Amino acid sequence: MKKASVYILLFFYVLVQLRPLTVVLQDVIAHTFFKMQHMATIHYENGKYHLHNELKTIAEEDNSSSSEKIPSSQKTTETDSDQITHEIHFNFETHSISVLHAINSDQNSIAGFTSINAPPPKNDLS
Repeated sequence: MKKASVYILLFFYVLVQLRPLTVVLQDVIAHTFFKMQHMATIHYENGKYHLHNELKTIAEEDNSSSSEKIPSSQKTTETDSDQITHEIHFNFETHSISVLHAINSDQNSIAGFTSINAPPPKNDLS
């Protein structure tokens, strides 16, 4: 019984953590299987940015519930400019290797191969 209660608590914890993902998953399923009904109801009432509004509402609820949990003595007056931001920059440099070679008179410089004056190999299919 103790093990089952741990699994149930873990399940609900993961479910709460993945709540924004469930909203996105519901929208994908609605667009895939119930597109006409979804467009006629949800998109007609809330517009094409209904998913953005739902995610914004969830984020605001999470922020308000987390600020309620903090005791008033520990609350800080942070503004958006006081928060630390992290920027990640990816540098995709391409390195090319230049190989110098001499072009012979019997080499085709456009195709990059040497022409050989020999007959093609014979196939022994017999």
